[in-house]
Amino acid sequence: MPTLNVTVAHQLSQAEATERLKKKRTEIKEQSTYTVTDLKETWTTPDSLDFSFKILGFSLTGTVESQESSVKISVALPAAALMMKGTIESQVRRELEQVLGNSG
Repeated sequence: MPTLNVTVAHQLSQAEATERLKKKRTEIKEQSTYTVTDLKETWTTPDSLDFSFKILGFSLTGTVESQESSVKISVALPAAALMMKGTIESQVRRELEQVLGNSG
C-alpha cells in the first residue's frame, strides 16, 4: 500500500506540539465538516499515536509522531486514493502547519 509521509518542523517544545495535536484531534472528532467514521486511536507513547478511520469510503491507517523539532504523519493510502495523494498531502501539511503555528 502506498504511504503518504508529511513532516513539518516546529519551534515548540515537544510537549506543546503534542498538546496541540491532541486538541486538533478533539476538534476533528467534534466537527461535522469531517466525515470521519470508525475512528480508532492508541497512544503508543506519550508522543506517538497510531490511528485508523474511514473517510469518504476509504479506510486509512497511520501514525502521528511528535518529535523535538518536528511532527511526522504517515498514512497508508489505499490504491483508489493514490490519484488524490498530492491533494491529501497538501491538506495534511496545511492543517499541520496551522496546528503548529507555522506561517508556512
